[in-house]
Amino acid sequence: MKKSAYYRTMYRRRNVIKEALLNFFLGLSSWPRMIIEVLIRRNQGERYFSASGAVTLAILLTIGPIFLIGPIRYETGGSEMSILFGKFLTWYLYLIAFMYAASQRHEEVKRLPNVFDFARFSLSTGEVHPAFRNIEISGKPADIRTIETIIEPGFFFIIGFILWMVGQPIGCVLFISSLFYSFSYAAAYHAGDNFLMDQIDVNICNEQLVKTFIEDCDPAHSKGFNFYGRRPADPDARRRMAEMFMADDETVEAF
Repeated sequence: MKKSAYYRTMYRRRNVIKEALLNFFLGLSSWPRMIIEVLIRRNQGERYFSASGAVTLAILLTIGPIFLIGPIRYETGGSEMSILFGKFLTWYLYLIAFMYAASQRHEEVKRLPNVFDFARFSLSTGEVHPAFRNIEISGKPADIRTIETIIEPGFFFIIGFILWMVGQPIGCVLFISSLFYSFSYAAAYHAGDNFLMDQIDVNICNEQLVKTFIEDCDPAHSKGFNFYGRRPADPDARRRMAEMFMADDETVEAF
């Protein structure tokens, strides 16, 4: 058997609630992220930016106020025109900015190198705006993880919250989108961290499994790795078992 099978069996631990929550935001983040990223991210990947998705989202944003004006009018008693200009002017100003930015992203995708020539990652999330790149924290430029999980969504979180508090419905949209933006990127980084740590831990497991099995080493002398299970008392039997750990797990099919 492969030594990494022991790691997968004995050591893989998951925080089910945390992963479910992060996967929830990641799974539903496509449109909320588009609402923000279209305005601030250039040169997105061919399969990441969806022109049809942007058009669909623009249509929904266009007709959205139609379904909101009625309840607002019932609550405030104002006319439709006063509500339209008082509550949704910022909504349609944002919509114009969104549609203009989406058309630019579409043109950028057409000018980018061909993904079939291995010249471009088709799922690229785009380039971070220089304004965010220039932000410093404790005298050092913010790293990309901080930008994507805190700074970018935080910018729209603040704008959305202010607009929401002054009675602009677009503020609620930006506020909620910023949360999905932040948590979805946090989920992506969480998955990436676990992938990398899995590779490192499997490597350590592969290095230390035979040693700890034969020599019964303390974790303090085996990079913290410990073998869980009974060991043969006979040293020769341990060595034979260790040879089985080292063996390839390829199977030969009989015909």
